[in-house]
Amino acid sequence: MDYRKKIIIIGFGQRGQIYAGYSKIHPEQFEVAAVVENDPEKREIAVREYGCAVYADAEAFFAARPHAHAAVIAVQDSDHLEYTVRCMEAGYDIMLEKPIACSLEDCFEIYEAYKKYKSKVIVCHVLRYTPFYRSIKKLLDDEILGDIITINASENVGFYHQAHSFVRGPWKNSAESTPMIVAKCCHDLDVIRWFMDKKCQRVSSFGDLTHFNERNAPEGSAEFCSGCKRTDCVYKAQDIYLKYPWMAKYFCNGKDAESILQALKHTQYDRCAYKSGNDVVDHQVTIMQFEGGATASLTMTAFSKKIYRDIKIHGTKGELFGIAEDNCFEVRLFGGGVQRFEVEGVEAYGNHAGGDYGIMNDFYRILCGRGIDGITDLDASIDSYKMAFNAEKARIERKVIEL
Repeated sequence: MDYRKKIIIIGFGQRGQIYAGYSKIHPEQFEVAAVVENDPEKREIAVREYGCAVYADAEAFFAARPHAHAAVIAVQDSDHLEYTVRCMEAGYDIMLEKPIACSLEDCFEIYEAYKKYKSKVIVCHVLRYTPFYRSIKKLLDDEILGDIITINASENVGFYHQAHSFVRGPWKNSAESTPMIVAKCCHDLDVIRWFMDKKCQRVSSFGDLTHFNERNAPEGSAEFCSGCKRTDCVYKAQDIYLKYPWMAKYFCNGKDAESILQALKHTQYDRCAYKSGNDVVDHQVTIMQFEGGATASLTMTAFSKKIYRDIKIHGTKGELFGIAEDNCFEVRLFGGGVQRFEVEGVEAYGNHAGGDYGIMNDFYRILCGRGIDGITDLDASIDSYKMAFNAEKARIERKVIEL
């Protein structure tokens, strides 16, 4: 039935707050019934903004089992397996922040529980929910380009975002979270698999941690940016977080410059980007072959001025090129002209070019029992994790992996 659904937000960080905030735009769809968060300041924010119940830890929440239709799991990757399975056992439908889990084995354990408990489980591969990628998918389904022969996609992380998330932040160590190809690029592999609409048969991958290590540290640099005398480093933490305050939510609940600088000092986010003990790659190229011989490549690089994704698709009748953040793409038909498509209906709310808005809207419709094309449930999502984890194995072992 189409009536307001009660949701629980487990993990009230940046992603959890974005998903909760959707209920302010569409209160007829969602009500935040409870928040589970170990940070007392974030719990105060939840009470102040939503008037909801709050739980300081998962055990208190699972003991109480408050009434709700669904749980949004937005905790760190290492907790996904436990919380997702326990939420299914408790009878909640689930929206699970990507990645599904920290290993392929854990992904399959969640998948087995999903089949057992029959909960609805939607994975937050938000790119599928953007007007940009959905418009391209419709064009491909209409066979405007003919048969797909090659897809080339690029994930341009942004130099400052790399420093924040994958050098200083929660995803800097693959053993403690997930490898870069999973943590950052599962979105992109999901889109490639969706566009191909075929099974991936083999994968290989090449990449390394080339720049963000101690041998590249500027002469005279300090352990922490707050104590560093260098003024010419583009990775100086204080400059980055004042320019991009949305990233400061990982260590600071305040929004003003004074609060950010005070909270930043001597945290992991203040560490020199060349002395942070990180081990994930800063560039990687993954090559895939699909049923029928079609191929795809995905390039991930830290070394871009802005955060953006681009895609090229080559078919038997024409080619397509677009940049997601520009919300437009070109179709160049063989023997014909060039047509430019301006994507309409992009919601400014959240991030990912309208994807955050789109997934919440579709999640509501799914909870109401409606069928949605292109939904990222576990059945649709599991293939991209086979691709991702095996790509990392191929990179480490320097081989081609048969899937």
